[in-house]
Amino acid sequence: MAIQPLNLRTKLGYASAETGITAVQLFTQIYLLKYYTETIGLIPSLAGIALAISVIWDAVSDPLMGNISDRTHSKMGRRRPYILFGGVFLSLTVLILFSPPEITSQLGKFLYLLATYLLVNTAMTIISVPHIALGGELSFERNERTSIFGWRLFFSNIGMLIGMIVPAVILQSLGDETSKNNVMSSRIRASEIVSGVIIITSIITFLVTKGKDITLPKEEKQPSFFLSLYSVLKNKVFLILLIAFVVAGIGRTFNTAIALYYYQYRLGLKESDVILNIMLPFFLILMCSIPFWVWMAKRFGKKIPAFAGVFLLGLLTIIAYPLFPYGEIRPPLIVAFLGGIFAGSILIMDSILTDVVDYDELKTRQQREGLYFGFWKMGVKFSQAFGIAISGFLLDLIGFNANASVQSEEVGFSLAMIFGPGVGFFFIVGSFIFLFLFPLTDDKHKRIQKILLKRREK
Repeated sequence: MAIQPLNLRTKLGYASAETGITAVQLFTQIYLLKYYTETIGLIPSLAGIALAISVIWDAVSDPLMGNISDRTHSKMGRRRPYILFGGVFLSLTVLILFSPPEITSQLGKFLYLLATYLLVNTAMTIISVPHIALGGELSFERNERTSIFGWRLFFSNIGMLIGMIVPAVILQSLGDETSKNNVMSSRIRASEIVSGVIIITSIITFLVTKGKDITLPKEEKQPSFFLSLYSVLKNKVFLILLIAFVVAGIGRTFNTAIALYYYQYRLGLKESDVILNIMLPFFLILMCSIPFWVWMAKRFGKKIPAFAGVFLLGLLTIIAYPLFPYGEIRPPLIVAFLGGIFAGSILIMDSILTDVVDYDELKTRQQREGLYFGFWKMGVKFSQAFGIAISGFLLDLIGFNANASVQSEEVGFSLAMIFGPGVGFFFIVGSFIFLFLFPLTDDKHKRIQKILLKRREK
């Protein structure tokens, strides 16, 4: 049975929804904690708890959403209806999250953040899990899958640029970046732009993937959700990959949650300088590195390049960030250039997950992309919840004062230790778990695909 290659239009159309999804993720990861602690006035530990609870709910609901989309039977397909509805829902909830009413009590601020972020993460689950699962189903061919997830990462980085740059540019245009009124106005306007991006990109994906979203026959009997859940948890190949990714993901969350605190209070840089002169180059380099990592996966297989990228990123982080001099942009810019190259290897991890789903199909004779990608997203969310919660408590623990424009040298040093060795430790541990414990090699997966192709020809 010949495998028909996907045209570029389908790949681009599918991947475009990742722009809106990632824009929300980065917008909230970078700005939300700082926005609610310094502008809204919620104490960091309470903000960390609210964000962590919301992300944990998001994580728990991911496998359920994956299972729901696996079992969906509609004329529009299994995944596409949720991509459209989730995009609309997410756009509305983002607007509410960054437009809080005037609340005086800490409890009121805590409950508002908790409730609205729960809505945001529910909407995120509805759109993101079916979307990533659909990406694993568009093609059966190994290199084609890597290409699909490469485009997905490309559009993800466009979303990162929007979620990261738009708030900073708006704030800079308003003048005084320390004014709470200006900060609030910039976040509200940015949420409106991000909301529009979500609507547009989710509709594009919905329209372009028409006919590519395969619905399984209704007569095909599937085990209950809990039996499926149990079988996934017994899949050691998947669990090892998930654990490695979750450990590295904790470091990634520390990085995004602490970044603005580190650059402002350790290096004395303004938000706009950090976003435009450090983070923007990082993500541009990351985007440019995607073809390199796709080529590496084709040339050397997936495992070694994936390990090398994450390991080198961790090593660079541990060594560089505690050493940067105060007030200088050039050293962190150089490191951002290298880090962007290494971080591009993340696309290989998503592609490897599709190989694990093939392994599951070989063992169970079931196609359960939604459930596996739901668990995958759940692991990512748990790492985010842990990283966000700990970030809030660490800020209190090191003596960070949200009402002070200047922090002590001790606080600056502690931020450097969290942002450098603290982040890098998780990257390196995750990379070693993957290298030494993950058993599914490229040769084994090629043999699995040959067996599956013979089955599908019958």
